[in-house]
Amino acid sequence: MLNKKVSKAVRLAIAFGAASTAAFSASTVAAEDDSAEKVERIQVTGSRIKRTDLEGASPVISITSADIKMEGDFTVADALRSSSLNSFGSFSERSGSSAQSQATINLRGAGSRRTLVLLNGRRFPGSPTLGGASANLNAIPMAAVERIDIMTEGASSIYGSDAMAGVVNVILKDNYEGLSFNVGAGHRDQDEGTTSSEFSVVGGISNDKGNITFAYDYQKREGISDGARDYTKAKIGDLDGDGDIEAYTADTVGWSYYGATVLSPDFSQAKASLLCDDLIAEYGENTFRRVDANEDWGPGSEYCMYAFGNVSYNTASIDRNTLYISSNYEIAENVEWFGQTMFVQNSSFGRYAPPAAPWTGMSADNEHNPYGEDGAYGLFRWVGIGTRDGNVDDYNIDLTTGLRGFLDWNNASWEVYYHRNKADNKSVGQYYLSYSGLAYNQANDIDLGSDEGVANMKATTLQESSSTFDQYFAGIGFDLFELPGGQVSHYVGMEYFEQTYADIYDGQSAAGLIGGSAGNSSQGKRDVTAFFFESVLPITETVEVNLKARYDDYSDFGDNIAPAVSARWQVADNIVIRGSYSESFRAPGLDLLNAARTFSAESAIDYANGSTTSRQYDTYYTQNSELDAETSDYTNLGIAWDVNENLTFKVDYFQLAIDNVIQSKSLQSLLSDEAAGLISAVSVDTDTSNETFYLKRAASGTLVEAGTSYFNGAGFEIEGIDFTIAANLETGFGDFRFQNVNSFVLSYDQEVGGVVQDTSGWSGQPELKSVATVAWSYEDHSLAWNATYTDSTTETEKDEDGDGYYEQTGKLDSWLIHNLTYTYNAGAYGALTFTVNNLTDEDPVLSSNGTWDNQDLYNNFGRDYRVSYSISF
Repeated sequence: MLNKKVSKAVRLAIAFGAASTAAFSASTVAAEDDSAEKVERIQVTGSRIKRTDLEGASPVISITSADIKMEGDFTVADALRSSSLNSFGSFSERSGSSAQSQATINLRGAGSRRTLVLLNGRRFPGSPTLGGASANLNAIPMAAVERIDIMTEGASSIYGSDAMAGVVNVILKDNYEGLSFNVGAGHRDQDEGTTSSEFSVVGGISNDKGNITFAYDYQKREGISDGARDYTKAKIGDLDGDGDIEAYTADTVGWSYYGATVLSPDFSQAKASLLCDDLIAEYGENTFRRVDANEDWGPGSEYCMYAFGNVSYNTASIDRNTLYISSNYEIAENVEWFGQTMFVQNSSFGRYAPPAAPWTGMSADNEHNPYGEDGAYGLFRWVGIGTRDGNVDDYNIDLTTGLRGFLDWNNASWEVYYHRNKADNKSVGQYYLSYSGLAYNQANDIDLGSDEGVANMKATTLQESSSTFDQYFAGIGFDLFELPGGQVSHYVGMEYFEQTYADIYDGQSAAGLIGGSAGNSSQGKRDVTAFFFESVLPITETVEVNLKARYDDYSDFGDNIAPAVSARWQVADNIVIRGSYSESFRAPGLDLLNAARTFSAESAIDYANGSTTSRQYDTYYTQNSELDAETSDYTNLGIAWDVNENLTFKVDYFQLAIDNVIQSKSLQSLLSDEAAGLISAVSVDTDTSNETFYLKRAASGTLVEAGTSYFNGAGFEIEGIDFTIAANLETGFGDFRFQNVNSFVLSYDQEVGGVVQDTSGWSGQPELKSVATVAWSYEDHSLAWNATYTDSTTETEKDEDGDGYYEQTGKLDSWLIHNLTYTYNAGAYGALTFTVNNLTDEDPVLSSNGTWDNQDLYNNFGRDYRVSYSISF
């Protein structure tokens, strides 16, 4: 295994050398301190103890606001998505669900729920739309950002739950003086008109007692329809040249059998509706089309398909307003009050095609029924109702007030604060199918296509997601006793927070009376009490050891202790060797502990009853109050080498192992448990209201109903290497800056098909992500070129010989995106910035069928031009 990983590392290094280019981070410039300046103690992400060393025992990468602008990023979410540490991509604005306004970060590919997001060092609670478990980056204002720190290490010993793969700490502007304005607009090459716009104002005023900093930020970016891109718009024909038009292949991109297809009562055959030709005549062959279904359902089968790709959106819009205020005031000698207020309002629009909803129990004389028997099952696209338009409005308010100061005792500093966050998100969907309206039309012989019939069947859905977070914090840092290397610094503290969560659906949706929509309500609350301790021990003048521990007591699932130890060795003035070990945890989400009973028609093969084909069974998902926390171990070993004042190398090896992974148990897995004797089926009349996992069978053995939920299952392990190079070069014709940040995934061991396998390099899991920038500045001119490289992957993985091990077939291309930014600084007259993102107009990586299957890794913006003007006073 070790030889395999070393071989992979060498191969990835070769790929890096061939594909990566050089880059610069503005933070490099920021680190060029005047040697005459006094070195101050600062607090870094991952520790509450202030220190003088910039290169600590824990690896931290900083992205400044200047970096973000130079790299061409429009939002905070864009900046983090393009990071090499966002290994496998992350969720972005996506049309068609209540989460369409959200964006997340997924460090190491471990999952967004295992990355903790902080705002000014304080927990930024998860969005209620995402179950309260993942933070929404679209609720953070771009104009107010000072810098973003990314700590790639387990940090539950400092911050508590969720900090398993690392921490993202967004530092907002503070102690700002002056007034600055920024206005900008953008246009995507493949779309029409202005596709993005921005306006912001940042100001601040100070006196000898304190400061007030404020920012208003407005950003808007238009969505993208499927029809606006060749690879997502509906296409049909013998596109693969095999002589047939087959459903769900490269021949039918953007088409669905939810058009006017009818399944036989025994689910043995599929046929087009008797009115399919009428629909084709009315809407055209680019909307409805007969397509052979013999491969799926046997001879004589046929679909009446619908082209949803002509009307749906894939990328949702964002339209955000943010107001931010930060202030501080010295109320007494060595005592300062501080406060922060942030209000965010974000609207988003997305669109799905008209409702795709089954028409169950069709009568024998139904005009669509080709079988002449009762009980046919229709797969219909209810085009008369119109498109399903999703309008989402998110509101978030974040408040902090506190005191901090110093004591004339052992260099002590203290801090107490109250932090409140409240989120209210509303998603309104129109129009969906009302099954009650459909039944009313049928009972009263109302023509489904008439104005009255359509009005009766139209339904508007509502989902209201809300959360509150109330946190009380107190901590004190101090020096106590001395070692050969200096004073030993300590920090002790405690925090208490209460959290509520609610996700409420309208009554009709909750009752299952809406077609084209799904979901059920859930709500819950918890409180947490935590105590933590940290100590920095300077063993010698060159060796420092950092000890941390935190105890968390949750009111719902239990408690946890998270320890950590790290060491830093200053081998020479320009070389630091560091290592760390930490244990972290993730508490089960309130959405999972409090989920309401939800129906789903799950597909599975019931081998125990002699079945060899997959079919749907009534399955009910419920909460599992027995869920325990996930736990993890994180090991890091690295070196930072300043070759000279103009060249720096950093290399870090990491290993992250996560156990007790919370995951859903599929119906197929439940049936496998039955076959293994882990669960026994019960009769249909058995009361299972208090059961989580169960199977109900009729006397004949037929599976009638199943119950399942989430559980703590097998874990996974990630190994990798981060490599960074940064360089400066000053010449008579300008200054050059160069930086390249790379993340290599050496292995990603997880259970697939009952066997632990290394899935790095599989589809969606690239082994290398590299971000590089070269920047040049001369007098009033600056130019930056940024490149983001995502390695190629295999396309499909399949157990060909039945031994449980998956073989990889096919290859998906690598992805290389170039961004170019030029700024002219006119001094007192402001600065003008021109940006071209995706300079070569690259499409996202497509499958061999020509479909765009991974929106987390690859975006569909295409070439994007932006111009902005800023001025400061």
